[in-house]
Amino acid sequence: MRTIDISKGGTRFCNTSRIEPEADKIFAALARANWFKELPRSALIAEAAVAYGDLNMIHPFREGNGRAQRLLFEHLTINAGYEISWWPVEQREWVDANVAAVICDYAPLEAVFQRCVGQPIAG
Repeated sequence: MRTIDISKGGTRFCNTSRIEPEADKIFAALARANWFKELPRSALIAEAAVAYGDLNMIHPFREGNGRAQRLLFEHLTINAGYEISWWPVEQREWVDANVAAVICDYAPLEAVFQRCVGQPIAG
């Protein structure tokens, strides 16, 4: 976990003293949502966009936050029974969608997840 406050561009990320309490809130919400299991695709996309945007604001590491988040959300999505691929999204769109989420505008992240979350995994 990072031990200094950081920012990128005009975005200041979570103060170090609030990383754990704020992350606890997000992971508690994910647990209440049963980690996206049994959600229809549209609900998973909406929930994932909010959780991803909020978790991005915590930015618990100095480096590797994006990679760690994508791995986490890959796991959550696959575990919920859906395919996922990040390839349809360009880096600029990722950045812009996360910047919009800073002010709780999750629509751009929903658009990202709409393209990335695929069909149910045949089981």
